[in-house]
Order: sequence, then structure tokens, then C-alpha cells
Amino acid sequence: MSAIQKIGDSTYIFLDIKDNTLDDIDKASCSNKRLNNYHPPRYGLRILDRLPLEIIQMVLMRLDIRSLTDFRQVNRKARLVTDSIPQYRQILTHAPALFRRCLNIESARFFSCQELYNQLCTAECDSCGDFGGYLYLITCRRVCFLCFTEKVDYLPLLRKDLTIHFGLHSKNLTGLPCMRSFPGRYSPRGIKCQRRQILFDYSSARQAGVAVHGSIESMEKYALQMASKRSNKNNSDLPYGRTGEIYVRRSRSECPVDGKCSNPRRFMSIISAPYLGEQLATAEWGVHCVACKPHHYGRPLHWRRKYTIKGFQGHVRECGEIISGRHVCNQAEMR
Repeated sequence: MSAIQKIGDSTYIFLDIKDNTLDDIDKASCSNKRLNNYHPPRYGLRILDRLPLEIIQMVLMRLDIRSLTDFRQVNRKARLVTDSIPQYRQILTHAPALFRRCLNIESARFFSCQELYNQLCTAECDSCGDFGGYLYLITCRRVCFLCFTEKVDYLPLLRKDLTIHFGLHSKNLTGLPCMRSFPGRYSPRGIKCQRRQILFDYSSARQAGVAVHGSIESMEKYALQMASKRSNKNNSDLPYGRTGEIYVRRSRSECPVDGKCSNPRRFMSIISAPYLGEQLATAEWGVHCVACKPHHYGRPLHWRRKYTIKGFQGHVRECGEIISGRHVCNQAEMR
């Protein structure tokens, strides 16, 4: 178990837990952005200089992050204008790694700075409503640990998976949110993944499959037909058994083993993210419950659930007061 630091009588944070997400990838791979510019710009923005600064800021906030970054690199004036955006400054102040990592994995073109900021100002996991201490950086969704390690929506797919499960081909992939994995070790097992792979968002790919085939039923029927053809082809040259039956060989790609928390693909697009509440001067990264620390098997008592200060009060109301490091009153009901 990783070392912890108690924040109060009932809460703590991990000091060195190693989930091997994008947080743990070598931070030297990309330098920090700087807000300070000590020299005045020599060149302007030409026709853009005619617009009020507020209008330019509004437009820039709606650019995808890749385009915003490209604009910022045009010249010193562009950097000054970009860095003057209040929301941009908040992100750089509290979570600069978010910009670095979405650029590293090449998903920055799929969401805007405004969308990223909105997610940081939202505490709840997009799937379950718990505090989401992470962002899924392919589509910029707030998510908690239990959801991104369990739910299929957060398992990025290889190109071949899109054909197998959704009947999608190369011509159908244009514009689908995707990423290019960054070399490193992923998952709590620290699995080394050096080869960069293109991975696609599951939910977007499924929606594209439904659009191509017209309905969920048609998509699933097509996928089954293609699976049957591949199976017949794989088994056409296999020898017969003693009783005359054919030894059936199932393709490993047809039934991939997920591995859940041990699957490195589930961690390749994940990064820790703070909650920027009403008081933007501080950011909440979430705390764990001392009384839930021994519980590893399910909600509402689970050691990996995180809470904001306000959310923790609701957890105590749900599971009981904490006395001597244990929930009381409602503990019998939790069992």
C-alpha cells in the first residue's frame, strides 16, 4: 500500500500511489508553458488588432487546443493575448500538465479550451456522479477511477477493433476522436508500452457504426456476419478430429481480454485533474475516506473513491459517522 498523508481525522491523500497514467509519464518530454513575457512585442496581429481584446479572447476560447497552441506560437503578441485569457490562465496555474499531455497524445484537436475549462469547473464523474479526479483526454470527459477502469466507454480501441465490433472501415474514420499513445509504463502493473498506437474513442466509434449501418441491430448483425466469415476462413484448413468434428479455432481478436485495471490502454488517455469550484484561487484534487481504506470490492465503501470537501460530507451522511477510523450507524446496512 502506498504512503498516505492524513488531511484530517477522517480523510487522507496518497503520497506516492503509482497508477501509471499520463501523470507518471516523464515530464521532461515537454517543457512548461510560461505566463511571463518580459519583453514587449515587436509585431502585432495585423487585422486582429482592430478587434476588442474581449472578442479575440472569446474566439480563442472556442478554438480547439491544438489550434490555440499554434496561434500562441505565432509571435510574442499572440502569446500575450492568449495568456491574458482568464480561463487559460486558470488552467495553466492549477493544471498545466493538461495542455502538455493532450498535445503529446495528439487529442488536442478534438476539444476546445472552453470545453476543458468547463470540465475543470465540474466536479462529478460523467458516468456515475462521484467526484471525478481524472480527465479522459480523448474526448475531455471528467471520470473517476472506478469508472475508467471498469466501463467500456473508457477503453480506447485499435483500428481493427472498429471493424470487428462496429463494421467501420478506413473511409468511416475521418473525424473520429482518437489519440496516439505516448511511450511509457501504464496501469498499476507498470506495463511497458513503447510502440505508439492510434487508439479511438469507444463511444464515438459506436455512434459512427450506428450511423453507417442505420441502427444498432443492423450494426450488430453486420459485425456477427463478418465474425462468422472470419471464423470460417480461419478454420477452413484445420484438421478433423477423431469423431469427424472440426477443431474450431477462435481468433484472439474476436474475444479480447480486457483486464480492466490491468489493461494499459485504459490508462493511456487518463490524467489527474483538479476541481475549480466557485473559489478559483484554490483547486480541489480530492481526498479519500479513512474508514473506506480497508474496502476494495464495491461502492459505496471503496478505497479508491475520492471526494471534494462538500462531497465527503454527503458520503458521511450516506455511510455513517466515522469513529475510531470506522463508519458507524449505517455500517450494518452497507454490508
